[in-house]
Amino acid sequence: MKYQTLSIIASCLKVLTWVVVVLGVIMSIRLSIISATLTAAITFLIIGFVATTVIALILLALSKLIYLFMDVEEELREIASLLKREQSTGH
Repeated sequence: MKYQTLSIIASCLKVLTWVVVVLGVIMSIRLSIISATLTAAITFLIIGFVATTVIALILLALSKLIYLFMDVEEELREIASLLKREQSTGH
């Protein structure tokens, strides 16, 4: 594989996404439990879940974007190879 480091980074981002989700859910629930009022508890819970979801989606999208760029590069390399081969045969 040509871009092994990028593949490792993308995999680490996927793992980090799940860590963020677990910690975000735990912290949101914990903050809602220790809050003083019911309104504050609901607010902490909703905002925590929304923030966790947004951050997780951004991390997951970044991971998928890295994989996409690696796939595009591989396909372009194959196309360039085919074009060179076609030009060398004289067609």
